Amino acid sequence: MFLPNPVQDLGDETLTDRKDADYAALAPAYHRVTLTDLDGSGTLTGAYARVKSSTGKAAVSVGGAFPAYHRDADQFEQVMGYHWVTTAQAYLQHLGFGSTLRPVNQRQIEVRIDQFGGDNSFFREDKANITLGKGGVDDAEDAEVIVHEYGHSVQDGQVPGFGTNLESGAIGEAFGDYLAVVVTSWAAGAPTAVPEACVADWDSVSYTSTVPHCLRRLDGTKHYPEDLRGEVHRDGEIWSRALWDIRTALGDTKASTLIVEAQFAFAPDTSFRDAAGDTVAAARRLYGNAAANAVTRAFQARGIL
Repeated sequence: MFLPNPVQDLGDETLTDRKDADYAALAPAYHRVTLTDLDGSGTLTGAYARVKSSTGKAAVSVGGAFPAYHRDADQFEQVMGYHWVTTAQAYLQHLGFGSTLRPVNQRQIEVRIDQFGGDNSFFREDKANITLGKGGVDDAEDAEVIVHEYGHSVQDGQVPGFGTNLESGAIGEAFGDYLAVVVTSWAAGAPTAVPEACVADWDSVSYTSTVPHCLRRLDGTKHYPEDLRGEVHRDGEIWSRALWDIRTALGDTKASTLIVEAQFAFAPDTSFRDAAGDTVAAARRLYGNAAANAVTRAFQARGIL
């Protein structure tokens, strides 16, 4: 599997999709991993993920282990989907959610592979499932796309129906981007040859021409309200930069813990300002005034507070 994707792992911005071909330059990007939390059925079904594929080529374990699939096999994406959803949940538990803090999204999520031909992926709250699209680089080949969609599931688990207006929707997209980066850096190590703040470096080679290839970035310069465009992904870059600055100031564990904890207080239609206030309050409750002041400065720098 990819940890988290070939561009990050190899630091090679020249890699391209080549219609799912398994070519020599990708060979060093394949890694064997241990799949955790499986239910023993021999399929990709476990405590936090259940893979569904329409191709009829479901991944099945042989002698207790799954074969070493490469990207030209449909099962490769199935393994990626299972592993990275489970890893994202492991990250949340590593932060203390479910032990010292209340559980976050500790439910089984259906991960749908090969069910949508477009270059897009999405979480459906009515069915609690993630669909990963096949247009361009298949989305399930990039761990950051998988974890981004899991971020929507996380927020829906905390606040059912979250994201009912433009600002709350933008917060949702921003949190998905943030979670994608911090989970993959935690699990695979922060990239050294490409910018850590670049989201979905591999998936985006299919639709970007500039280098580095990024779906979006966490370290942009957008400011509220003058840079609002009324589109949740673009406006989300204001919020994600604030989250990124909080992580820079407080470190990954404290920042991610208070960011996730704050979301329990969000309304489904929260505004940037109200959500920022909830995040400051969570920082103060968990880590004291110094942390709360750092969070306040991050939101002030974006014009949110």
